[in-house]
Amino acid sequence: MRPQYSKWQTQRRCLPDKEYVVGKYHRILVKGCSRLRLTYQIQYLVEEAEQRKLSFLITVPKGCRVSPELQQFLKEHRYTTLKRTTVEQRK
Repeated sequence: MRPQYSKWQTQRRCLPDKEYVVGKYHRILVKGCSRLRLTYQIQYLVEEAEQRKLSFLITVPKGCRVSPELQQFLKEHRYTTLKRTTVEQRK
């Protein structure tokens, strides 16, 4: 069955920032924000990583505040890791 779309409706899709075949993490998503919430993009990519049993890394700046909903969501998904990194300023 093919879904019907009008000209205003489009099918959603998301891609990670980086995909690796070899290495510790197979998929990486980099977010440069001060607050991170559970968005459709994060939810979709985490669920897909769980289904395919791939390691998934979400990288955020050190000062980023993570919403309680996202923290709970990440606890329930064992293939996903949240990593806080320092942001380098380019000259």
